[in-house]
Amino acid sequence: MRYVAVAIAIIVAAFALACRKGAPEKEPLPPPKIVKKIPSEASPLRKTYEAEELGKDMSNGAVTADPAASNQMALYVKPGDVKPGEYIAWGPYEEIAPGTYIARWRMKLAKLPTDAKPVLSLDISGHAKGDDKNYVTLVSKSVSVRDFPEANKYYTYDLMFDVKQPFVFELRTQYLQNVEVYIDWSSLELAQ
Repeated sequence: MRYVAVAIAIIVAAFALACRKGAPEKEPLPPPKIVKKIPSEASPLRKTYEAEELGKDMSNGAVTADPAASNQMALYVKPGDVKPGEYIAWGPYEEIAPGTYIARWRMKLAKLPTDAKPVLSLDISGHAKGDDKNYVTLVSKSVSVRDFPEANKYYTYDLMFDVKQPFVFELRTQYLQNVEVYIDWSSLELAQ
């Protein structure tokens, strides 16, 4: 009986101590993570390359926050970061099977230049699998200020191309004028 009384005393003391301390404190919640937005025109046969994830070995410029970008981040290039004629972004040097493809870029200009000269050149280049000595540009497109109806708003630009054999490709963006450019992403999808 004595042991029962001692056990009850211990339980009552533990309960009183717990009541005095209050409810146990919850651990603070971790900061919210940025959740990647998938572009609305995504397709199961599409691969998207976020410009801010290319790394310094496949891009020039700086990664910057941009709430209008798909991942709230973009690759930003301003005059002085690169010279006209140099590439802003390139790669990924991945192999694709024969077929018809659509390459797409999502970009914006911070300010619209006054002249109508091309500001960027987009191209799909690469080589047949196993033949890296014969590097070719399959298709290219100049993008001028007229292709950006408004400043500081993202627009997409498409290029369609065919490959007849396995091909190692890269999507290249060439800087042609001293303008502020934001690149959100580029993508490649099999045309349906």
